[in-house]
Amino acid sequence: MHRTPESIHLAAPRPSIWPRPLGLGRTFIHDRRVKRKDEAKARDILAATLRTVQEHGLVGLSMEAVARRAGVAAGTLYVYHASKEALLDALYLETKRALAAAVFRDEGLPVRPAFLKMCGAYLEYLAAHPAEIAFLEQMSRSTLLSARTRAAAEPGVRPLVELLERGKRELLLKDLDTRLMISFLQATVHELSSFAAALPPARRPAQHRQIAQLCWDALKA
Repeated sequence: MHRTPESIHLAAPRPSIWPRPLGLGRTFIHDRRVKRKDEAKARDILAATLRTVQEHGLVGLSMEAVARRAGVAAGTLYVYHASKEALLDALYLETKRALAAAVFRDEGLPVRPAFLKMCGAYLEYLAAHPAEIAFLEQMSRSTLLSARTRAAAEPGVRPLVELLERGKRELLLKDLDTRLMISFLQATVHELSSFAAALPPARRPAQHRQIAQLCWDALKA
């Protein structure tokens, strides 16, 4: 089953996806209490966008629908995001940032433990954030995603790239193209995550460890 490596490219334990606003544009508000309220509104707008895409897809997304769901006036929404494309860019970048923060953390571990930990964290993220993963996959196939926005998200996956490169230098991993390795990992983890999701919750951690080990065994030298 072929999948693009989009969602893995670039993703505290499991941080909130809306820890800070993105793409707010210019504001002229200086009172701190009002600014905090505006930041909450920015998070509400992105959350409303995600829910609208989840229900209606990218084609069914409109600025008016997002404004209604977020409980703001349409004019207010345009203060935060100048267009539908800008709104989707902001949601894409914030979703990528949250994924990277949850999954691709460089904790200074040796290659194998770090590899297994990243695979396990990715499996946990897939299980906990299906709407975000579905959104990233839709965006990866959409002309709404610009090359500039795609490139802006790339640094998030840098810890995984560096880990795979280090594993190859230490002769622990096969000498394969890193992009191929990432595509393999994403496709494998995605496919097997649905198998793990069908198990009782108490059995899932052990299943996640087995999947991570399978990925390691497939790529080890």
